[in-house]
Amino acid sequence: MATTPSARRRPTPRMSVNDLARYMVSSDTARIGIVSRAKTPSPPPIIRYKDARGPICEFLADAGRRVNPLVEAERMFQQRAEDPSLSALKQDDAIQSIEVLHAIQRMANRLANFDFERAPHSQSKLHINGVEISVRADLLVMGRGRNEGKIGAAVLRMTQDDGQNEGAISRRRDMGLYVATLARMHLEQNINTNLEISNQLCMSIDVQHGEAFIAPNANARRISNLESACRMIAAIWDSV
Repeated sequence: MATTPSARRRPTPRMSVNDLARYMVSSDTARIGIVSRAKTPSPPPIIRYKDARGPICEFLADAGRRVNPLVEAERMFQQRAEDPSLSALKQDDAIQSIEVLHAIQRMANRLANFDFERAPHSQSKLHINGVEISVRADLLVMGRGRNEGKIGAAVLRMTQDDGQNEGAISRRRDMGLYVATLARMHLEQNINTNLEISNQLCMSIDVQHGEAFIAPNANARRISNLESACRMIAAIWDSV
């Protein structure tokens, strides 16, 4: 029997972790635009910082924090930046990627108290109330001292500068806390571990701005807000 259009499976609403975090700190009008763009995304000409993520993870997961992978990556990006056969966009991405490598080195002291390990390569999507969230743990965070025997997850956020005024700083902080909360939810739902999951080890690392946002211990309100937001996104998905 042929499947009628009305009986076809409804497409799953999908959001990136950054889009969902932006949705959480935006006005009602802006939220409609965020959902609409998520529903009909325009493929980017390049994926920004794609080749910087691996060397950064290798650097942070090294117990000695040796800079070798960052130095090698910078050499590669410098060659790209000077390659006339590449597009201006790819050359600019290489220049910006070098800045990202420098930024993570400047964060060394801030991240010194955390022990990182490489996260599993294959990770499922996070599902919240009918919405599929593309969030990926770049690193696992292992506890030490009082947190020994506990685990968390870190998500690297590499974004263009969005201003230094008070409003932009507040929104960036809120987004960072929401991403850290989503990292915790993703770890609980999708990564097998026998260790206790700790909010104190779940974080969003805002590389360009040199900040690490830790999931608050009292996180019930943020989780509830995310669940309510996803319920709303699923409800309006077909109409935007």
